[in-house]
Amino acid sequence: MKIAIDGFTLALKEGTGLATATDQLARTLASGGHDLSVIYGLTGVGRDPALMWPRLLQALGVRGEAQVHEWLRWAPLTAAMLAPYLAGWRFQVRPVPRRADVATAGSSARIPAGADVYNAPSIFYAAQSYASIFGKPVRLRKLPGVDVFHRSSPLPLHMEGVANVMMVHDVIPLAMPHSTAINLRHYRRIMEASLRDADLLLLISEHSRRDLLSFFDVPPEKAVVCYQSVEIPEALRDIDADEMRRQLDSLYGLEPGGYFLFYGAIEPKKNVGRILDALAYARNELPLVIAGRNGWLYQQEVKRMRTMLRNPRTAGRLRRHEYLPFAQLMLLLKGARGLVFPSLYEGFGLPVLEAMMMGVPVITSNTTSLPEVAGDAALLVDPLDPRAIAAAMDRLAGDDALCADLVRRGTQQAAQFTPQKYLERIEQAYRQVLR
Repeated sequence: MKIAIDGFTLALKEGTGLATATDQLARTLASGGHDLSVIYGLTGVGRDPALMWPRLLQALGVRGEAQVHEWLRWAPLTAAMLAPYLAGWRFQVRPVPRRADVATAGSSARIPAGADVYNAPSIFYAAQSYASIFGKPVRLRKLPGVDVFHRSSPLPLHMEGVANVMMVHDVIPLAMPHSTAINLRHYRRIMEASLRDADLLLLISEHSRRDLLSFFDVPPEKAVVCYQSVEIPEALRDIDADEMRRQLDSLYGLEPGGYFLFYGAIEPKKNVGRILDALAYARNELPLVIAGRNGWLYQQEVKRMRTMLRNPRTAGRLRRHEYLPFAQLMLLLKGARGLVFPSLYEGFGLPVLEAMMMGVPVITSNTTSLPEVAGDAALLVDPLDPRAIAAAMDRLAGDDALCADLVRRGTQQAAQFTPQKYLERIEQAYRQVLR
């Protein structure tokens, strides 16, 4: 089977959970023997066959997909693309021929191995602009040999002549509107256009499915749960204890088991403010490491962290790292006494799964999708109660037997979300829509 996927999140300069999920989707499909095509929306790639591949690599490594606020990068091309589309022309999705003589070693570019690569400058922003005005998805011509067009997130695109499948991770802007500054009318209109012609919707948890059906008029039989998965290289999972100790000390001045870790975007739904409150209530002396870029409405939490880091009395209790490469993040995770992840809302909660795979005890929320992912392999807390979070941190800090039991249970729970099981769920969904 040949599957086309979008490269929207793959092209983000600093990867997010969505980028990780799309990268895992591509690797999972490839492992099942499926052929892949990937469509990027990068500017500056041009049309010269001799230069398209190096320019694409350069765009992915240096600039990445344009951000919303970088409107000068995408708005002119969006207007230029929409004018002929409204006159009846289809968007030009051009193949980007790979070149074996162009070095890719050390590149941060996320390009699925062996995939046919295509590019259409600003196609994703053009599609969103069109959908916000007309309430319909942009239609694309079928790419050669493609059976399924699998959108990795809600994008108002529809490929003609193939099965159209779309992943929906969550509907957080509607379910938790105070956590984002997004224009809700614009969001809903784009979501409706993205859902409009989808043959099948893949949800990453039962909770996300319930929310989708609550907020949008979607036939329940079209919404199927496939969950998620993640692959962590064996070299990171099974790092030698002495080597881990050496790296943690030289890079971060930390000791294995000598700190708690939170990682994720700094934004309201991640509940960082209450994690900081819990740190103040906790009786143990282990520091908290917070790793993550600034997200929506981050100012209040970042101000608190800066104040703590400047205060000699509290500076030793907190460490802050912004974006970290995946390998460095997994090193910090592997060495942590526990993951502290009491999020207010998650569509799935990849950090919980990653921690269980890495043999790290987990503290997480008893709400939204997180109990589905954690099962009985984590300490579940009320995310609105900082004292409950602190009590869970104290339990992990002082109880080696509890930690060992959670690690054992976590390994068993993580086995429900292996790449092979993820592949089986996705292939079953494809068969359903291709009947």
